[in-house]
Amino acid sequence: MDLREVLKDPVLSERLTPSMALLEQILWDKGNLSGPALQNAKKLIARYVDELSKVLKLQMRQVTSRVHDNRVPPRRIFRNLDMKRTIWKNLTNWDPNERRLYVDRLFYRRTGKKSLPSKLIIIVDQSGSMTSAMVQTTILASIFAALPKVIVHLFAFDTRVIDLTPYVHDPVETLLRTKLGGGNDMRLALDLAAPCIDSPQNTAVVVISDFYDWSDFFSVLRQWKESGCHLIPVGSLHTTGYFAVNPEYAAKFKEIGAPILSGSPKKLIEQIKKVM
Repeated sequence: MDLREVLKDPVLSERLTPSMALLEQILWDKGNLSGPALQNAKKLIARYVDELSKVLKLQMRQVTSRVHDNRVPPRRIFRNLDMKRTIWKNLTNWDPNERRLYVDRLFYRRTGKKSLPSKLIIIVDQSGSMTSAMVQTTILASIFAALPKVIVHLFAFDTRVIDLTPYVHDPVETLLRTKLGGGNDMRLALDLAAPCIDSPQNTAVVVISDFYDWSDFFSVLRQWKESGCHLIPVGSLHTTGYFAVNPEYAAKFKEIGAPILSGSPKKLIEQIKKVM
């Protein structure tokens, strides 16, 4: 199929079903698109982003809704009263003669929510093998950026680095500014991101890559973790279950207490919530 010709026709392009494979082809060829073809390509990307956003936002709500901060004591008001636990814990006070349960201890649900770090720095490999991760990462970044009191920085790298932070609220625009392909030089991205870390304890750093990279990046990440940053290395971000990651660095990250995460975006969301 000549995708460029199809995209020039608004009727034909409207009949295309958005998918990761189609999105990858568009992103690879976007430099050759212009006029109506580029506009129709943007519409296709937007349709796919909207569909995936609904799934990721649902996963975000599911994870957020069950995460409470145990350091915050529960408010002792009737709305927070844990009736089942209160009855269970006071069953020893049951008076069979009067058929009454005397309650001397009340139990309340914890409702204090953990808050996000003030900064979330996402550094993602934009080489061709990481297309799926790039797409899902840009959408996740836009979702986190929409949360209150969260500052999100997004960097994409191959042998160059692009600061996508100004476009983080618009995943379609972000994807159109990526340049898929090329080698890996993560150190360039880390050097650009370093000035963003002004309060390590309130910063989470997510690095998404297969870590087949021979630049001196690991020493920087180890230094960030030792300074107090919440480091989350990610080897893949998809639902297929298959991924390849450099075994040398898999062992190194495990040694410093930051094992490489892989799997669905929901796992990444859960991991981010754990460090908050």
